[in-house]
Amino acid sequence: MAQRLATAAVGIPILLFFIWTGGILFIGLVAAITAFAAFELSRMASSWGDRVSVAFSALATTALILSAIFYEPDGDFGRIIGFSATGYALVSAAYLLIAVPAGLLRLRVVSTLAVVGFVGGTMAHGTMIRGLEDGMAWIIVVLCVTFSTDTGALILGRAFGSRKLAPSISPGKTWEGAVGGLAVGIIVCLVAVELLALDVSIVGAVLLGTALAITGQLGDLAESQLKRQAGTKDSSSLVPGHGGVLDRIDSVVWNLVVVYHFVS
Repeated sequence: MAQRLATAAVGIPILLFFIWTGGILFIGLVAAITAFAAFELSRMASSWGDRVSVAFSALATTALILSAIFYEPDGDFGRIIGFSATGYALVSAAYLLIAVPAGLLRLRVVSTLAVVGFVGGTMAHGTMIRGLEDGMAWIIVVLCVTFSTDTGALILGRAFGSRKLAPSISPGKTWEGAVGGLAVGIIVCLVAVELLALDVSIVGAVLLGTALAITGQLGDLAESQLKRQAGTKDSSSLVPGHGGVLDRIDSVVWNLVVVYHFVS
């Protein structure tokens, strides 16, 4: 626990600095995080039998994120890019979580592209959000609601949890923790949009908080399923006390998708 707190104490100020600066620095940070996550997911995919090109997936996700330099949030072209990235991410998730376990399709090129879509297709929404009006504030909302939901679910689940949420995927998660995390996420979303002076009604903030809390927990379960398929506890040991990069962003990536479409 002490190691996790120390890592967070160092990482959070650095992350906030890059979010505040925006531009190429923020895009570069997102590209680096995405490349590490793609590397981890590629190794996991290889361990469950899909011969994924690790180098290509890392390079392709980096290129996908860096292409956000040319993204224009206004107009039809920006919306087409946003919906395309969402579709790519959803199809990739369906392939990795449904088709692969069922043995429906096992091709190296398809698996590699799915890794790129699962990580890069979702994280690309973060760079697109930052380019929108009040983009910095919306990124902060995503992080605050996601991490508070995770923390609330963990604490309340340990204190009151008895009914397992998904025992075959993540035995430690409970329905009590999930509901507690949902409540915390809604409250934090209400507070965050108020403090950041975002133009969102109370009803809108409650709906957004609900969506983020549910989607974030589903994202965590999705990564747990991928790790179970790979027979590993963590995506890697890159982040001291936290596991891998993918372990840290599993709840965030799909919430970026939700907020992008909510705002844009």
